[in-house]
Amino acid sequence: MPTWGGGKKCGRCDKSVYANEEIIAAGNSFHKRGCFTCQDCNKTLDSNTVAEHEGKIYCKGCYGKNYGPKGYGYGGGAGALTNTGK
Repeated sequence: MPTWGGGKKCGRCDKSVYANEEIIAAGNSFHKRGCFTCQDCNKTLDSNTVAEHEGKIYCKGCYGKNYGPKGYGYGGGAGALTNTGK
């Protein structure tokens, strides 16, 4: 039995994605409008601002916050301390 609407499925909404509205990232196809957004903050992405982790897409800010380097030299330590005035 033939299957109708057998196009690629969107990685966010799981509906069919056609070639004129398709963006490919993280091994999935996404709709340009509405679905190609950050997993955390829902910010609209483009090819320059997208970052991928385990098949999910993020903006550079959320990716850095969640999966970026942590520890001394990355916003912590002596550089982040304030002067107490003593």
